[in-house]
Amino acid sequence: MRTDSKLANYNANERREITIETLATPPIHIQPAPLTKRFKAALIDSLIVGLIWITITYAPVRAPFRDLSVTGSVLFLVSFFYYSSMEWLLSATPGKRAMKLRVVGVNGNRCSLGQSALRNLIRIIDWLPFCYLLGIGFLSISDKRQRGGDKLAHTIVSIAPERDKTPPAAPFLFH
Repeated sequence: MRTDSKLANYNANERREITIETLATPPIHIQPAPLTKRFKAALIDSLIVGLIWITITYAPVRAPFRDLSVTGSVLFLVSFFYYSSMEWLLSATPGKRAMKLRVVGVNGNRCSLGQSALRNLIRIIDWLPFCYLLGIGFLSISDKRQRGGDKLAHTIVSIAPERDKTPPAAPFLFH
């Protein structure tokens, strides 16, 4: 029994690759995002959401936001719509895009609206005290580096493929 190889699988810096076999196309290769890149993307996104939230909270008409429950609800709604819409429409939030990451389904397809909404609804659990540490634990031991929301929504945060810098020439369409 080789324990060294099992321990190597949990190394956070190791480059892992997931291969998805399909009948119609060549296999799809997905590399789960490294924890350091996910952390940096989360910091960038947290700053953006924080700025949006501060702008809303301290707007001239802020009387309803003085109540803590309303403020918490506004923060949840702002972050939910920010993450869900960006991941659904663009496959990445600005933080993930800056770190060259994207959110895809486990089958390699784009993240759907339902998947994005589900993975981000679970984000409220991550906000509970000490639950973010639990999420980091899930990321560390998961072979696909999925947190709880990713597992439920069947999504993966992966390294975005590099764009082809020399695409083939377009065929001449008009004769």
